[in-house]
Amino acid sequence: MNKLTLQLLATLTGVSLVGTAVGVEAAQNSDKKILGFRASNNLSIVLDSTNSPTLSNGSGTIVDQKGVTWEYANASDYANGHVTLNSQSYVGVSSSSAYGITAINGITVDFSGDELWLLKSVDGINWHEDKILTSEEEALSANGWRYVRFYSYASQININSISITYDCSGISASEDVDSARVENVIATSAGVTYQQETEELSPLGGSTEGVRFTKTTSDSTWLIIGFGKTYRIGDVKDAAVEFDMKATNDYGKQIQLFNGNASLGSNIESKQTDIYKFTNIEGDWYHVEVPISGLVSAISGIYVNGTLKDKQYTDVENREFNAIKINAGNTIIDNLRISTTQCELGTFNSKSWTPAVGEFFWFKVAWVGKLYPEQVQITLSDDTLARVIPYTDPNLYSGSPFYLELLAPGTVTFTCTLVSGYNRVSRTISRTFTIK
Repeated sequence: MNKLTLQLLATLTGVSLVGTAVGVEAAQNSDKKILGFRASNNLSIVLDSTNSPTLSNGSGTIVDQKGVTWEYANASDYANGHVTLNSQSYVGVSSSSAYGITAINGITVDFSGDELWLLKSVDGINWHEDKILTSEEEALSANGWRYVRFYSYASQININSISITYDCSGISASEDVDSARVENVIATSAGVTYQQETEELSPLGGSTEGVRFTKTTSDSTWLIIGFGKTYRIGDVKDAAVEFDMKATNDYGKQIQLFNGNASLGSNIESKQTDIYKFTNIEGDWYHVEVPISGLVSAISGIYVNGTLKDKQYTDVENREFNAIKINAGNTIIDNLRISTTQCELGTFNSKSWTPAVGEFFWFKVAWVGKLYPEQVQITLSDDTLARVIPYTDPNLYSGSPFYLELLAPGTVTFTCTLVSGYNRVSRTISRTFTIK
């Protein structure tokens, strides 16, 4: 049966192309867009008591009515519903389900218990945390992602049912959530042209298009590229901007959040901080991650002589952005998305700044993953030079756990250990400062 026959049958019968049919189409020509047709609207997958898994030592798999493979870990039988999750337990679409669920529209879980996380992935292996779910409330934030997982860190969760609505459309698992498209370019400086790129793409694979920018001037240049949607800071404050970039120049990168043509937050140069995570993929291609907590902070504000400062932060969570600005010229941008895969900590205190005695010092740590401020610990190499201000201090806005009062001149090393993410990963970072 050829691709055209499969599509015609799907259109006439409303049969989903998730699983086998999409697999055949993708295997035949994985780089062709299939956004132009939909097999049906309001297609759905339901997991409930009628298709509960058979578990062995807490593990098992099922293949649902649409041919999607689901896997279970550290779970238990649940007589009144689908499954029970225990601590560090999950049910989710298996990476062995080659094409996942195409074009997810909404997810609703009927459950009892605390802290059921929704995770999402482009491959079923590397997971992004999405949100803590509310029972029977539809979640739309994983739209377009093909692999989803429902995770319990420490609670017992009784899942009565999981309902997912979707459409049979998409390009590839990574491309469906990739904003690096020529139509998302908002602006460039003079002397920069841009065009769709379909040949020279990220070596990470799965992409069918990116954007090539070409510099035609000797002046410094920049570009603003959008995500195709608007994000509220409060919803993504623990996330990161992530993309792949082909670049041969070793100049300092500057990435800033934008809302259209209006800037938001700080314009921080990579050579002045270590919040930029550059990973060489192959040749001149780099994977870039920049925590949003280092670009615009939702937890700040400190007192001096009993007076609250930094009041501009009081409404930061409601501010919005839909793009990033990059000081780039000759480059290719691919796989642009908002990421919540956890990475190493960074700091964005300027390397050239010298703090002074009597100041209240903000140790500007950047992270990815839900932050647990009560578990942040800052230790000092010399306790006589500074003191840590508890995050519960009533003079602090938003309970920031990263402030210290500088008491005496000298050189001191601050070490911060924090816990973040749906799975409570502990990470540590140290920086040395000279107090004048």
